[in-house]
Amino acid sequence: MSHAFVACCVLLPQVAQALDWESRSRELRVAPLQTEVEVVFHFVNRGAAPVLIRDIQTNCDCLEAAPDRKTYLPGERGTIKALFTVGDRLGMYERSITVTTDEGGEPVRLAVRVDVPAAAEVLPRTVEWKVNDPPAGRTVELVVSPGLAIQFSQAAVTSADFSARLVPVEEGRRYQVVITPQSTAAPASAAVRLRGKARTGQDIVISAYAYVR
Repeated sequence: MSHAFVACCVLLPQVAQALDWESRSRELRVAPLQTEVEVVFHFVNRGAAPVLIRDIQTNCDCLEAAPDRKTYLPGERGTIKALFTVGDRLGMYERSITVTTDEGGEPVRLAVRVDVPAAAEVLPRTVEWKVNDPPAGRTVELVVSPGLAIQFSQAAVTSADFSARLVPVEEGRRYQVVITPQSTAAPASAAVRLRGKARTGQDIVISAYAYVR
């Protein structure tokens, strides 16, 4: 007589985490020249027992994060405050915060997206000549972001194959930059570093680019 054994699997329910987050992602746009920005995540302990935050990690040295305290009793609200250091960054950045508690299960991942606009913009950013084109100067516009005043005073070229002349149109707001190749007989390239100073005393460098090709 044979006996058939039927193996069955019992699926254990996932343990619900007690910390209920108002949002797990934040998107921010900083003001031009802003050096740092604070991000705050809010939560509440919906469970029946205290919750201890064991660890908080970020994926970049530019982001620091900490809770307002370590342990949250049932019904208590809390926050994770994070400070993003802008530095010389430009564009969109995504960083993460990983929160580990004593509840077990997977750590909570919080997402921080920060949009850092430029203090000024060069239009167009690049000027070009074809080999053997007439070596006439070409002009780009340097426009300071609204609400700012930046006194630009220098157009420094990284190659002797080009020269650049800075022409104020509206001091602190708009400039023209005339870029001229010394010759177009052979391919050449250079960056033009436009240097200025904001009212806050910050040094500003905006780049344009020139090519013969």
